Amino acid sequence: MRRRFIILPAVLTLICWCGVSYLGAQAPAPQTYSFTEDPGLALMGPSVVKISRDGSKEVVDQIMPVGPGRDKEFHNHLLYDFQAHKLYIKVLSDPAVPCGVQEYTDPGAPPELDVISGSDALMKELIGGGGQPKPGGTDTVNGIAAKVMEVTSAQGKGRIWIAQNGGFPVKIVVTGADGKAVTLIEMKQLSLAKPPASAFALPAGCAAAQVQSQTSQKPSTNVTALTLEKIPSYTGPCPAHIKMVGTITADGPGTVFYQFGAGKFDPGETIAFSAAGTKTVTHVMTFQPKYGNQMGGGAILEAIGADASGNHGIPTQGSNNADFNITCTSGGGK
Repeated sequence: MRRRFIILPAVLTLICWCGVSYLGAQAPAPQTYSFTEDPGLALMGPSVVKISRDGSKEVVDQIMPVGPGRDKEFHNHLLYDFQAHKLYIKVLSDPAVPCGVQEYTDPGAPPELDVISGSDALMKELIGGGGQPKPGGTDTVNGIAAKVMEVTSAQGKGRIWIAQNGGFPVKIVVTGADGKAVTLIEMKQLSLAKPPASAFALPAGCAAAQVQSQTSQKPSTNVTALTLEKIPSYTGPCPAHIKMVGTITADGPGTVFYQFGAGKFDPGETIAFSAAGTKTVTHVMTFQPKYGNQMGGGAILEAIGADASGNHGIPTQGSNNADFNITCTSGGGK
Protein backbone atom coordinates (compact mmCIF):
# COMPACT_ATOMS: atom_id res chain seq x y z
CA MET A 1 0.00 0.00 0.00
CA ARG A 2 1.25 3.48 -0.84
CA ARG A 3 2.35 5.52 2.16
CA ARG A 4 0.39 8.72 2.58
CA PHE A 5 0.77 12.04 4.41
CA ILE A 6 4.38 11.59 5.58
CA ILE A 7 7.52 12.24 3.56
CA LEU A 8 10.92 11.22 4.96
CA PRO A 9 13.67 13.60 3.73
CA ALA A 10 17.11 12.66 2.52
CA VAL A 11 18.66 13.98 5.73
CA LEU A 12 17.45 10.80 7.40
CA THR A 13 20.31 8.93 5.78
CA LEU A 14 22.49 10.26 8.58
CA ILE A 15 20.91 7.87 11.09
CA CYS A 16 22.46 4.44 11.54
CA TRP A 17 20.42 1.97 13.53
CA CYS A 18 23.60 -0.02 14.22
CA GLY A 19 23.71 2.06 17.40
CA VAL A 20 20.82 0.11 18.92
CA SER A 21 23.40 -1.97 20.78
CA TYR A 22 24.17 1.10 22.86
CA LEU A 23 20.66 0.96 24.26
CA GLY A 24 20.82 -2.60 25.52
CA ALA A 25 18.30 -5.41 25.03
CA GLN A 26 14.75 -4.27 24.42
CA ALA A 27 11.50 -5.92 25.48
CA PRO A 28 9.11 -7.14 22.75
CA ALA A 29 6.83 -4.45 21.34
CA PRO A 30 3.38 -4.42 22.98
CA GLN A 31 0.33 -5.79 21.15
CA THR A 32 -2.32 -3.65 22.83
CA TYR A 33 -1.96 0.12 22.99
CA SER A 34 -3.29 3.54 22.09
CA PHE A 35 -1.28 6.64 21.30
CA THR A 36 -1.40 10.04 19.65
CA GLU A 37 1.51 11.31 17.59
CA ASP A 38 2.48 14.41 15.70
CA PRO A 39 4.09 13.55 12.35
CA GLY A 40 6.28 16.60 11.89
CA LEU A 41 6.50 16.25 8.10
CA ALA A 42 3.00 15.85 6.73
CA LEU A 43 2.25 15.94 3.02
CA MET A 44 -0.75 18.27 3.20
CA GLY A 45 -0.02 20.39 6.24
CA PRO A 46 -0.14 19.89 10.04
CA SER A 47 -1.89 16.72 11.16
CA VAL A 48 -2.47 14.49 14.17
CA VAL A 49 -2.43 10.69 14.06
CA LYS A 50 -4.36 8.67 16.64
CA ILE A 51 -3.83 4.91 16.81
CA SER A 52 -5.40 2.04 18.75
CA ARG A 53 -4.38 -1.60 18.41
CA ASP A 54 -5.55 -4.84 19.97
CA GLY A 55 -3.70 -7.78 18.44
CA SER A 56 -5.12 -8.48 14.99
CA LYS A 57 -7.04 -5.20 14.64
CA GLU A 58 -5.86 -1.63 14.46
CA VAL A 59 -7.48 1.77 13.90
CA VAL A 60 -5.64 4.80 12.54
CA ASP A 61 -7.26 8.25 12.52
CA GLN A 62 -5.52 10.92 10.44
CA ILE A 63 -6.82 14.39 11.30
CA MET A 64 -5.88 17.63 9.54
CA PRO A 65 -7.39 20.73 11.14
CA VAL A 66 -8.82 23.80 9.46
CA GLY A 67 -6.09 25.95 7.98
CA PRO A 68 -4.96 27.84 4.88
CA GLY A 69 -6.60 26.26 1.85
CA ARG A 70 -8.74 23.93 3.97
CA ASP A 71 -12.00 25.36 5.27
CA LYS A 72 -13.02 22.30 7.27
CA GLU A 73 -11.31 19.54 9.20
CA PHE A 74 -10.23 16.46 7.24
CA HIS A 75 -10.64 13.19 9.15
CA ASN A 76 -9.58 9.92 7.55
CA HIS A 77 -10.38 6.68 9.42
CA LEU A 78 -8.46 3.47 8.65
CA LEU A 79 -9.50 0.12 10.12
CA TYR A 80 -7.01 -2.74 9.65
CA ASP A 81 -8.11 -6.36 10.14
CA PHE A 82 -4.82 -8.23 9.88
CA GLN A 83 -6.41 -11.64 10.39
CA ALA A 84 -8.92 -11.12 7.56
CA HIS A 85 -6.32 -9.26 5.43
CA LYS A 86 -8.66 -6.28 4.97
CA LEU A 87 -8.29 -2.51 5.17
CA TYR A 88 -11.39 -0.32 5.49
CA ILE A 89 -11.04 3.38 4.63
CA LYS A 90 -13.68 5.94 5.56
CA VAL A 91 -13.46 9.74 5.30
CA LEU A 92 -15.45 10.63 8.42
CA SER A 93 -15.35 14.34 7.67
CA ASP A 94 -17.21 13.82 4.38
CA PRO A 95 -20.11 11.33 4.67
CA ALA A 96 -20.67 11.58 0.90
CA VAL A 97 -17.43 9.70 0.26
CA PRO A 98 -18.20 5.95 0.24
CA CYS A 99 -16.30 3.50 2.40
CA GLY A 100 -13.45 1.74 0.62
CA VAL A 101 -12.26 -1.79 1.34
CA GLN A 102 -9.20 -3.52 -0.07
CA GLU A 103 -6.89 -6.45 0.50
CA TYR A 104 -4.10 -5.81 3.01
CA THR A 105 -1.55 -8.52 3.73
CA ASP A 106 1.04 -6.72 5.88
CA PRO A 107 1.10 -7.68 9.60
CA GLY A 108 0.83 -4.06 10.73
CA ALA A 109 -0.04 -0.53 9.67
CA PRO A 110 2.61 1.38 7.66
CA PRO A 111 5.57 2.01 9.99
CA GLU A 112 5.54 5.77 9.47
CA LEU A 113 2.06 5.76 11.01
CA ASP A 114 2.47 3.11 13.72
CA VAL A 115 5.94 3.54 15.18
CA ILE A 116 5.32 0.72 17.67
CA SER A 117 4.52 -2.22 15.38
CA GLY A 118 6.67 -0.69 12.64
CA SER A 119 9.69 0.06 14.81
CA ASP A 120 12.07 -2.37 13.08
CA ALA A 121 10.95 -1.42 9.57
CA LEU A 122 11.12 2.29 10.36
CA MET A 123 14.65 2.02 11.68
CA LYS A 124 15.77 0.03 8.64
CA GLU A 125 14.41 2.84 6.48
CA LEU A 126 16.54 5.28 8.44
CA ILE A 127 19.76 3.29 8.08
CA GLY A 128 22.62 5.10 6.41
CA GLY A 129 26.36 4.63 6.13
CA GLY A 130 28.99 6.52 8.07
CA GLY A 131 26.89 7.41 11.09
CA GLN A 132 28.65 7.49 14.48
CA PRO A 133 26.13 6.54 17.18
CA LYS A 134 26.59 7.06 20.89
CA PRO A 135 24.36 6.95 23.96
CA GLY A 136 22.78 10.27 24.87
CA GLY A 137 21.52 9.50 28.36
CA THR A 138 17.90 9.26 29.45
CA ASP A 139 14.97 11.61 29.08
CA THR A 140 11.18 11.73 29.05
CA VAL A 141 8.99 12.59 26.07
CA ASN A 142 5.56 13.77 27.16
CA GLY A 143 5.79 11.56 30.23
CA ILE A 144 7.27 8.53 28.40
CA ALA A 145 10.59 7.32 29.86
CA ALA A 146 13.15 6.99 27.09
CA LYS A 147 16.80 6.36 26.31
CA VAL A 148 18.43 8.72 23.84
CA MET A 149 20.72 7.82 20.95
CA GLU A 150 22.75 10.50 19.19
CA VAL A 151 24.14 10.03 15.68
CA THR A 152 26.61 12.18 13.77
CA SER A 153 27.53 11.88 10.11
CA ALA A 154 28.62 14.02 7.18
CA GLN A 155 24.94 14.80 6.47
CA GLY A 156 24.18 16.18 9.92
CA LYS A 157 23.08 15.01 13.35
CA GLY A 158 20.19 12.98 14.68
CA ARG A 159 18.62 12.19 18.05
CA ILE A 160 16.26 9.29 18.66
CA TRP A 161 14.31 8.82 21.89
CA ILE A 162 13.58 5.10 22.48
CA ALA A 163 10.87 4.04 24.93
CA GLN A 164 12.44 2.17 27.85
CA ASN A 165 9.34 -0.02 27.99
CA GLY A 166 8.96 -1.59 24.53
CA GLY A 167 11.99 -0.27 22.65
CA PHE A 168 10.12 1.79 20.02
CA PRO A 169 10.92 5.36 18.94
CA VAL A 170 8.83 8.07 20.57
CA LYS A 171 10.64 11.04 19.05
CA ILE A 172 13.03 11.58 16.13
CA VAL A 173 14.83 14.87 15.48
CA VAL A 174 17.37 15.42 12.69
CA THR A 175 19.62 18.39 12.05
CA GLY A 176 20.96 18.78 8.53
CA ALA A 177 24.22 20.29 7.39
CA ASP A 178 22.43 23.67 7.27
CA GLY A 179 21.93 23.52 11.04
CA LYS A 180 18.14 23.36 10.82
CA ALA A 181 16.55 20.90 13.26
CA VAL A 182 13.41 19.06 12.14
CA THR A 183 11.17 16.93 14.36
CA LEU A 184 9.99 14.00 12.26
CA ILE A 185 7.84 12.17 14.79
CA GLU A 186 6.80 12.90 18.35
CA MET A 187 4.50 10.73 20.47
CA LYS A 188 2.18 12.94 22.51
CA GLN A 189 0.19 10.40 24.55
CA LEU A 190 0.63 6.67 25.19
CA SER A 191 -1.47 4.02 26.92
CA LEU A 192 -0.64 0.30 26.98
CA ALA A 193 -4.11 -0.59 28.23
CA LYS A 194 -6.42 -2.71 26.07
CA PRO A 195 -8.59 -0.42 23.90
CA PRO A 196 -12.38 -0.92 24.03
CA ALA A 197 -13.88 -3.27 21.42
CA SER A 198 -16.04 -0.41 20.15
CA ALA A 199 -12.92 1.28 18.79
CA PHE A 200 -12.73 -1.40 16.09
CA ALA A 201 -16.34 -1.30 14.88
CA LEU A 202 -16.90 -0.98 11.13
CA PRO A 203 -17.78 2.61 10.16
CA ALA A 204 -21.14 3.30 8.53
CA GLY A 205 -21.31 1.98 4.99
CA CYS A 206 -18.30 -0.30 5.30
CA ALA A 207 -20.31 -3.49 5.72
CA ALA A 208 -21.94 -2.96 2.31
CA ALA A 209 -18.56 -2.10 0.80
CA GLN A 210 -17.18 -5.35 2.16
CA VAL A 211 -19.86 -7.36 0.39
CA GLN A 212 -19.25 -5.46 -2.85
CA SER A 213 -15.50 -6.08 -2.65
CA GLN A 214 -16.07 -9.81 -2.34
CA THR A 215 -18.04 -9.90 -5.59
CA SER A 216 -16.10 -7.35 -7.66
CA GLN A 217 -13.61 -8.28 -10.31
CA LYS A 218 -9.90 -7.68 -10.12
CA PRO A 219 -8.53 -4.51 -11.79
CA SER A 220 -8.07 -4.88 -15.54
CA THR A 221 -4.69 -3.13 -15.29
CA ASN A 222 -2.27 -2.14 -12.56
CA VAL A 223 -0.64 1.24 -12.01
CA THR A 224 3.13 0.79 -11.82
CA ALA A 225 4.38 4.40 -11.63
CA LEU A 226 3.14 7.96 -11.13
CA THR A 227 4.90 11.29 -11.47
CA LEU A 228 3.84 14.87 -10.81
CA GLU A 229 5.60 17.74 -12.56
CA LYS A 230 7.00 20.69 -10.61
CA ILE A 231 4.29 23.27 -9.89
CA PRO A 232 5.34 26.93 -10.24
CA SER A 233 4.53 29.19 -7.32
CA TYR A 234 1.66 31.59 -8.00
CA THR A 235 1.36 35.32 -7.31
CA GLY A 236 -1.80 37.06 -8.48
CA PRO A 237 -5.52 37.51 -7.84
CA CYS A 238 -7.41 34.80 -6.02
CA PRO A 239 -9.10 32.42 -6.35
CA ALA A 240 -6.01 30.85 -7.92
CA HIS A 241 -6.38 28.27 -10.68
CA ILE A 242 -3.37 25.96 -10.56
CA LYS A 243 -2.70 23.53 -13.40
CA MET A 244 -1.23 20.18 -12.42
CA VAL A 245 0.43 17.82 -14.88
CA GLY A 246 1.34 14.23 -14.17
CA THR A 247 2.00 10.89 -15.80
CA ILE A 248 0.48 7.47 -15.16
CA THR A 249 2.17 4.21 -16.16
CA ALA A 250 0.08 1.03 -16.42
CA ASP A 251 1.19 -2.54 -17.07
CA GLY A 252 -1.47 -3.39 -19.65
CA PRO A 253 -4.76 -2.44 -21.27
CA GLY A 254 -7.57 -1.27 -19.03
CA THR A 255 -9.02 1.68 -17.16
CA VAL A 256 -7.30 3.71 -14.44
CA PHE A 257 -8.99 5.96 -11.90
CA TYR A 258 -6.91 8.96 -10.76
CA GLN A 259 -7.22 12.12 -8.69
CA PHE A 260 -5.11 15.12 -7.79
CA GLY A 261 -4.88 16.39 -4.24
CA ALA A 262 -3.45 19.44 -2.48
CA GLY A 263 -4.94 19.96 0.97
CA LYS A 264 -8.09 18.45 -0.54
CA PHE A 265 -8.85 15.90 -3.24
CA ASP A 266 -10.87 16.98 -6.25
CA PRO A 267 -13.28 14.43 -7.78
CA GLY A 268 -11.39 11.78 -9.69
CA GLU A 269 -11.41 10.93 -13.38
CA THR A 270 -10.63 7.85 -15.45
CA ILE A 271 -8.28 7.25 -18.36
CA ALA A 272 -8.21 4.26 -20.72
CA PHE A 273 -5.07 2.38 -21.75
CA SER A 274 -5.12 0.31 -24.95
CA ALA A 275 -1.81 -1.29 -23.98
CA ALA A 276 0.92 -1.04 -21.38
CA GLY A 277 2.54 2.39 -21.36
CA THR A 278 2.57 5.90 -19.94
CA LYS A 279 0.00 8.67 -20.41
CA THR A 280 -0.06 12.33 -19.38
CA VAL A 281 -2.96 13.67 -17.32
CA THR A 282 -3.76 17.27 -16.39
CA HIS A 283 -6.13 18.93 -13.98
CA VAL A 284 -6.81 22.49 -12.78
CA MET A 285 -7.40 22.91 -9.03
CA THR A 286 -9.01 26.07 -7.67
CA PHE A 287 -7.80 27.55 -4.39
CA GLN A 288 -9.69 30.22 -2.48
CA PRO A 289 -7.68 31.10 0.65
CA LYS A 290 -9.95 32.05 3.53
CA TYR A 291 -7.39 32.58 6.26
CA GLY A 292 -4.94 35.07 4.81
CA ASN A 293 -3.30 36.12 1.58
CA GLN A 294 -0.59 33.47 1.48
CA MET A 295 -0.65 29.70 1.59
CA GLY A 296 1.54 26.80 0.64
CA GLY A 297 1.52 23.06 0.61
CA GLY A 298 2.16 19.94 -1.36
CA ALA A 299 0.30 18.28 -4.19
CA ILE A 300 0.10 14.62 -5.12
CA LEU A 301 -1.34 12.45 -7.89
CA GLU A 302 -2.93 9.16 -6.88
CA ALA A 303 -4.30 6.35 -9.02
CA ILE A 304 -5.58 2.77 -9.04
CA GLY A 305 -6.67 0.30 -11.70
CA ALA A 306 -10.41 -0.26 -12.18
CA ASP A 307 -12.14 -3.53 -13.04
CA ALA A 308 -14.04 -4.26 -16.24
CA SER A 309 -17.15 -2.59 -14.81
CA GLY A 310 -15.30 0.56 -13.80
CA ASN A 311 -15.31 -0.23 -10.09
CA HIS A 312 -12.20 0.59 -8.07
CA GLY A 313 -10.96 0.86 -4.53
CA ILE A 314 -9.22 3.72 -2.74
CA PRO A 315 -6.11 4.79 -4.73
CA THR A 316 -3.04 3.05 -3.33
CA GLN A 317 -0.34 4.37 -5.66
CA GLY A 318 0.94 7.90 -5.14
CA SER A 319 3.34 10.18 -6.98
CA ASN A 320 6.15 12.31 -5.67
CA ASN A 321 5.14 15.34 -3.62
CA ALA A 322 5.24 18.68 -5.50
CA ASP A 323 5.46 21.72 -3.23
CA PHE A 324 4.17 25.14 -4.29
CA ASN A 325 3.08 28.46 -2.82
CA ILE A 326 0.17 30.78 -3.55
CA THR A 327 0.36 34.51 -2.80
CA CYS A 328 -2.88 36.43 -3.36
CA THR A 329 -2.52 40.03 -4.53
CA SER A 330 -6.30 40.46 -4.28
CA GLY A 331 -9.22 38.38 -3.14
CA GLY A 332 -7.32 36.69 -0.35
CA GLY A 333 -8.94 36.26 3.04
CA LYS A 334 -12.43 36.56 1.59
